Amino acid sequence: MNILELTKEETNKYIDELYSCFPTGREFEIFLNSFLSALGFEEVVTTQYVSDKGIDLTCVKTGLDVNGTDTINYYVQAKRYSRNNKVQSKEIRDLKGTTKRDKNGKVLNSNYINVFITTSTFTNSALAEASDNPNMPVITIDGTQLIQYCIEKGIGFNYKPIFSKTDIIALIQSAPNNDISIEPNSSYLVEREITKNDIRARILIIPQVIKNELSKNEEKFNVVFNGFEKQLNIDKSRRYFGGITDFYKKFGLLTNDGIFINKKAKWRIDGNKIIVDLV
Repeated sequence: MNILELTKEETNKYIDELYSCFPTGREFEIFLNSFLSALGFEEVVTTQYVSDKGIDLTCVKTGLDVNGTDTINYYVQAKRYSRNNKVQSKEIRDLKGTTKRDKNGKVLNSNYINVFITTSTFTNSALAEASDNPNMPVITIDGTQLIQYCIEKGIGFNYKPIFSKTDIIALIQSAPNNDISIEPNSSYLVEREITKNDIRARILIIPQVIKNELSKNEEKFNVVFNGFEKQLNIDKSRRYFGGITDFYKKFGLLTNDGIFINKKAKWRIDGNKIIVDLV
């Protein structure tokens, strides 16, 4: 599905509507619990409303570092501000100061990142404050970004289908038959993806329309794979060709490190040869 770009006026309208959904800042914090979960954060917790010491939500994300699995803690401050009430640099500094220690006063390690989310926007000085110290980063998410994330994740937006004649024409123009010349004695041009499972099994699955044209008495077929010809065996079920490993290695679908890289291929029959060209 294509998502059309919003105008500035449309974005501002949606920001105002989003802001109006939250009678108080508490509702905004509760909303962000689901919002952060949709963005892939884990163990999202909305802190108690009173005496939260500037931390409105906490969450984690698991990644990889040189030593293996690594979990990053995120400390989130949420501000339900009207669109013209910008977050100031002092508020960013206050968040940094708060998260140097936990709620019991214990000094935190460096394994955390601050996040400041607002329904409005940030002053230039606030953005500068957020990025001035790489050892204490602050991720900033403003109203425009909130709307963009909500659209991407399907939060709060319903979609009415809009017909696009341009997209239909583009599909026709990009169809395989339009960019490959087929000789009169050739038949069938079909596209099929060579999947990682195919590569792992060292087989070449045969598209149905190609299989229907193959002789049922033959066990070997001349296959021209990306310009290189080789005689390949067909399996008893006549579903795939074997002996394809050399081709996969030669054209980068199977690396020396054992990594599988899927690619699309276009198939056709030309006389007694099966032509397979990587896209």
